Order: sequence, then structure tokens, then C-alpha cells
Amino acid sequence: MRKVFLGASALLFLGLIGDSKATTTNDENILFKGVKPKLEIRPRYEYVEQKNNNLKSANALTTRISVGLKLKELFHLKNLESYIEATGVFATIDNYSPEKSKYELVPDPQNTRFTQIYLNYTLNKTSFIVGRKFVIIDDHRFIGNVGWRQMPQSFGVVAISDNTVKNLNLLIAGIYERKGIINKLNEEWEFGKWPLIVDINYKFSELFKVKGFSYLITDIHNTYGIKASGKYKTSIGKVSYLAEYAKQTDPYKTDNLTTKPDIDTNYYRIGINTNISGFIGGIEYTHFGDKNGKSKGFSTPLATLHAFDGWSDVLLAGAGGGFDYGLDEYKLTAGYKNKKIGKFLINYLIFNSYKSQPTGNNIGTELDLLYTKKLTKRFSLLLKSAFYYSKDGYYTGGNLKGISDVNKFWAQIDFKY
Repeated sequence: MRKVFLGASALLFLGLIGDSKATTTNDENILFKGVKPKLEIRPRYEYVEQKNNNLKSANALTTRISVGLKLKELFHLKNLESYIEATGVFATIDNYSPEKSKYELVPDPQNTRFTQIYLNYTLNKTSFIVGRKFVIIDDHRFIGNVGWRQMPQSFGVVAISDNTVKNLNLLIAGIYERKGIINKLNEEWEFGKWPLIVDINYKFSELFKVKGFSYLITDIHNTYGIKASGKYKTSIGKVSYLAEYAKQTDPYKTDNLTTKPDIDTNYYRIGINTNISGFIGGIEYTHFGDKNGKSKGFSTPLATLHAFDGWSDVLLAGAGGGFDYGLDEYKLTAGYKNKKIGKFLINYLIFNSYKSQPTGNNIGTELDLLYTKKLTKRFSLLLKSAFYYSKDGYYTGGNLKGISDVNKFWAQIDFKY
């Protein structure tokens, strides 16, 4: 069924690709005046090895195929457009969980779904959006599309985005559904109990931008925060910084839970990054508050978690569900980027619990390596690895995690049209 579905999508794409600027001036039966197609094919090999856990190493060769169509001037309304996107994930080598038992986890199960179906109406500098789409706020730290995994995350939203006031951007949204990277993360909420997003950004200058946000996530927590960021450019490069603080409290509503969580914790992050003549350097500190005698510690369950706290994803469960004993994370970055040779990046991370665990404060260390290169206008290459080490691990939800070495490697080709 999945192959038939994507095959039909591909035929639709190929039928329109030859005339992506088609209009309906003389045919009032067609409901739109223009089409912009999108196609992505992304094969990736992933290897996962974890010591002392009685599971076989994972070997996964998966492919993401996404087919999308933007329909312009829908129903002949100048400012109304629609976007439809179908995504399929297929495994050529499936020696990994959840496809096979007794193997390490690679969270890219075979699946097919409409990842985006939405309407967008624009009036001057205000956009009204209804439907399922990717929601990416800022750098994905709190809400993102998890585009690293083969099946990305999307949300059903009713949203307003406004840029009427110069340098001011306002986003207000209600979320009625979540489609996660795996189906067990899918969620729906009743009307009146939707998670709510308010995100306000004001740019004083390139050197100083300020952001205030409120993310009220039904059944989990309310998050209120502020962020300052900016960058200073010179003829040879730039220096950028960020400083962010957030507080989490009880959720304003519950829908799929019988008991309301008791939350009282906080978070902050500071960092400086440089790119001078292609040489990259950075330092960043992140603090996740502990559960403080309440239900759970600070968490970011709707974020693109893979982008933070180490690419091994060992700490993903803590970031998504809360670190019981808190987390202090130190990250050092070094690299080099050149258009001809590509981008090299090294991250070294140190993890400690904020409050002492039964095994102490040492959660572990991690080394991440990355090489990317744009091969042609439409093809890009990615090589990536992560090496996590810990003797003690960390506690989350009463369970001990990350108590042994974890090694991961990825090789990926990405084609986009």
C-alpha cells in the first residue's frame, strides 16, 4: 500500500514538473493558477553499537522519499495557497529495532504519511495558516520538525504569523495534533485543550535581538522564557552570541492524563560562536533544572532533540522527558568551512548532573564529528559519527541510562528538487 501511495505521488509530481508555472487563465475548472513541485530522495546508512546491553549492532540502510506540491492562487484567490507533501521511509537493510528484535534502535521505521497538508492565506504582512505542517521555532531547541530522522515531525495547527510592525515578528498558534517521528508519539487534543504557542521576536539591530515565548503544552508543562541573541560581522567573519532563560510550571490543561503533573523547574543556556575566515569555534553551557521534589525536571519534548545534547542521542530521553537530577552540559566546538572542500566540525561535550545521583554527578562525555559537502546544485553528502562514554550514566524516570559506551556512524546522500 505504501509503495502504491508513493508511486501515485511520484506520477503526480512527474506530470507537473514539466510545467511548474502552469496557469488556469482560460480554464476556470482548475482550482489553482500555479504549481511548484518539490522532491527529496535521501538514502542513509546508520550504524549503532552499544556495549554490554545484549543487543546486536544495528545496520540500517533507509531512504526518505518526499513529494510535495505548492498550489498557488487556490480557488483563484490571489493570496491563498496550499501545500501538500507525502513522505515515505523505506528500508533496504533492516537489521535494526523496531524492524527486527534483538538489535539496537534506529528510530526510522518503515512508514508513509502526509507530513504536510495546509492552507496559507496572506493579507498584507499577516499570514493565516490552518492544517498539518512543519513548525520550526528559532533553533529547534523547544519546537522543531526533527528533520534529521527520516520521518519528520509535523503538527496540526491553527496559526497567525504577523510582520506588520517593522522588525517585530509575532506567532500565535494552537496545536490540535502531533505526528511524531514514530507513530507511538502521535497525539491528538480536544478543542479547548490544545497546546498553545506565543512567540514574539523583536530585532533592535544585528547585534541585539530579543525574544519572549510561551509554550503551553497540554499534559506536560507550561514554559515561559526570554532569549537575547545577536552577531557582529566583520570583513573576515562574524561573532554571535545567545543567552536564554526559561521557567516551567504545571500544564494549564490536561487532556490525555488523569493526573495533572506538578512542575517547578528552570533552564538557561549561554553561548558564543565564531566563524573567522572559515575557521569555526564555539563554547556553550546549558543547564536543565532537576525535578526539585516535583513530577519531573526541565524537558523539551517537542524539540529537534538530536541537534542538542550530543548526536549519540543517549541523553535524548532526559531532554524529552526531564532529567530527575538536572543536567549541566558544557560544549566545545571547532571546525572549518570552505565552499570547495566542504565543512568539518568537531563537538566535545561534558555532562554532569546538577544534583548528585546515586552514582555521583558524572553523566559522561561525548565526541561528535561531521563532514558535509555540497556536491552539485541538488546533491549533498554527509558523513557523521558520535562516540559517547560513561561509567555511571544518568537517572531519568527512576531508570539508569547511558551506562556503557555508544558508537554511531552515518553516511548520507541527499537529493533535492
